Amino acid sequence: GHALTPVTLLVGFAGSFLAFSGLESISQLSPVMKLPRRLVGKIALFLVILTVGLTSPLLTILSTLLLPRAAADPVLSSQIISLLGGRWGGIVLQTEVAISASALLVFASNTAIIGSYHVFLALSRMEFFPQFILQRNKLRGTQHYSIALATIIPMLVLVLVKGNINILGDMYAFGLLGAFTLTCLGMDIVRYRQRKARKNQASQSRATNNSISPEKVSSSAKPEHTEDGSIQGLKPPTHEQLDGQVTGEQGHEEEANPAERPEPEGRWTRSSFNFYLGIFTTLLVVTAWTTNLIAKPLATAFGGSVAVLGMAIAYTNYMLHKKRGHAPVVTTGVEKSFPGEVLAVLSADNSDNEAILETAINNSDKKPVVFLYLGKLSSERKPELFKMIEPHLNDEQARKDLGRANYLAQEAKIECRFVYRHQKPDAAYRVWRELRPFDTIVTPEQAAELQQIKPDRTYDESTAKGTIVHLLKEPSA
Repeated sequence: GHALTPVTLLVGFAGSFLAFSGLESISQLSPVMKLPRRLVGKIALFLVILTVGLTSPLLTILSTLLLPRAAADPVLSSQIISLLGGRWGGIVLQTEVAISASALLVFASNTAIIGSYHVFLALSRMEFFPQFILQRNKLRGTQHYSIALATIIPMLVLVLVKGNINILGDMYAFGLLGAFTLTCLGMDIVRYRQRKARKNQASQSRATNNSISPEKVSSSAKPEHTEDGSIQGLKPPTHEQLDGQVTGEQGHEEEANPAERPEPEGRWTRSSFNFYLGIFTTLLVVTAWTTNLIAKPLATAFGGSVAVLGMAIAYTNYMLHKKRGHAPVVTTGVEKSFPGEVLAVLSADNSDNEAILETAINNSDKKPVVFLYLGKLSSERKPELFKMIEPHLNDEQARKDLGRANYLAQEAKIECRFVYRHQKPDAAYRVWRELRPFDTIVTPEQAAELQQIKPDRTYDESTAKGTIVHLLKEPSA
C-alpha cells in the first residue's frame, strides 16, 4: 500500500467535507420547524451529523478493505457501494442500492437547478444581473431565461468534461467548500456583531442604573445599599431580556404572531467558548478549501473562471446603472449603532421624494443619513413555502427612489443606510424611536403624523422640487 503522508491526510481531510453536502439545506425547513426552533434545529443537525459520521466512514472502510481492486479501478470505484451491496446481499440489494443512489442524484440535480434558478432571479432583482432574466414567458408565465441559464450551463459543463465523474466531483468540491467557507465567515461576522451589541447594551444598562439617584426611588420602600454603593433591587436587564427585545415594525408584527418572535439566545450561544469554537471551525473549513484549491488545480481554474465571470457581469451591470444615475441598494434593519443624525422619509407615489432626498444629501457637515421608504402593502404577491421575500425588491418604485438616493449619497461621499417599511400607522415613528435622529425630513402631510415625536423645533424649507418640513429634536441626555 501507500504510506499516509501529511499531504495525503490533508487532502483526505478536505475531501471528507463532501460527506456533509446538503447539510445547509436543512435551513429551508426553518419556516415550518416546530417551536422552539433553537432546540429542534439542534436535534435535527445532531441527527444528520451523527448519521453522516457513522455511515460515511463505515462504508468507506468496508469498500476499501473488502473490495480493494474495485476501489482502485477508476470505473468500478464510482459503483463501489452498489458492488459492496451485491457481494453481501446479492443482485437484489445491488440493484436497490444503484436505484437509490441514482434517485438521490436526480433529486440533488433538481435541487441544484431550482437553487440556481432562484439565485439568478435574486441577483437580477438586486440589479446585479440584467433585468431580462426576470421576464416571464407569455404562454406559461414562467421566468424562462432564468430556467434556461440554470439548465443549459450544467449541460454544457457535462459535455465539456465528457462525463468524467472525477472532474465533476472536483468541480463540485470547489463550489461546496467555497460556499461553506463564505457561510462560516458570514456567521462569524454576525456572531461578532451580536456579541459587540450585547456588550454595548450591557454597558449602557449599567450606566443608566448608576445614574439613578436615591432620591428618585419611591419613598414607600426605603432603598438598601450594597457594599459597593449600588442600590439593591435595581438590576440591569438580563441577557434574555436584552436579546428578546423586538423593535419597529418587526416587533409590531411579531406581537401579532408570537410564532415569528425570535427566540432568545441561550447561555451556551452567548458564551465566549462557543464564539471561539465557531472561529476554530471556520479555520478548519478554510484549511479544507485552501487544500482543495491547491490539490485540484483544474477545478480551481474552472471555479475561479466562473466566479470571475459572474463578478464581471455584476460589476458591468452595476456600472451601467450608475451611469444612469442609479446605484443598486441593499436594505437593512434599523441599526442602533449607526449614527444616523438625519432621517429622510420617502414614500410611494410621493412627488416630493426627490426634494427630500436631495435635501438630506446636501445637509451641512455631511451627516450620516438613514433613508426610510414607506411602500404600499400589496396583497398581489402571496407568501410561498420555503421562500423568503425581500419586500423592497418587489417594489419597483422603491428600488428606483432608493437607488437614486444611494447614487447621490455616493457622489456626495455621505454614509447612509436604507430601511424599507410598509405604509402602516406609526411605521415612521417606530423607526424614529429607534434611531432618535436630530433632523427628520418629511412632507407637510407626514409632519402632522409625526408630531408624537414632540420636536423641539420645526421649520419649512422650499426647494425647486417641492416644500419639505424639518423636525428637529435634540438628543436626550
